[in-house]
Amino acid sequence: MTVKQFLKSQAFKCIIVLLCIALVAGGLLSILNDLLSVSAEERTMRAIESVYGEQLNYETLTFDESELTNEYGSIDQAYLLENGCYMLRSTGGNGYKNGTVTVWVILSESENGFAIDRVVLEEYAKQTLMSQFSNAFYTVYTAHNDEINGDVWFTVDSSGITNVSAGATMSSRAINNAVNCALYFMRNVLSAEGGEA
Repeated sequence: MTVKQFLKSQAFKCIIVLLCIALVAGGLLSILNDLLSVSAEERTMRAIESVYGEQLNYETLTFDESELTNEYGSIDQAYLLENGCYMLRSTGGNGYKNGTVTVWVILSESENGFAIDRVVLEEYAKQTLMSQFSNAFYTVYTAHNDEINGDVWFTVDSSGITNVSAGATMSSRAINNAVNCALYFMRNVLSAEGGEA
């Protein structure tokens, strides 16, 4: 087949059409990516609004990497809000199929140290039965503020404050670990620094 025959062939026409489609699609994706991208600040404001129902000013807290991980999980983000509360994005492990659960833990300073104001589910991976977790499950964390400044942890057995959703022991463990991760961080990092980053 000569070059002239190839340029007139159906195969060449198909290649040209596919190249045009790829160029147009790539250009549109690039434009849409710029238009629809969400900045880190916008994501943070959306998270604050999902917890509080309104936007609040915040300060991003930074810590050494070694301070952000512990045996329960990791602190992914830490903020000090204008209302004086700490908002921690905490991921707990050891869930179903070694999955994870990420929650926002809101802490405020109290006369005894710190108090958990709220725990809000953010996301989860590899977990089942997440529909079993009602609001009552998350209120257990705020109902034990008189105990959390000691050495008490949330567990799925009787070794601490038991918090388990029936039929979802492994997923309960991952959520408890996410909250325990925030508690560990509160006791060993925030308290050690006098509540300031």
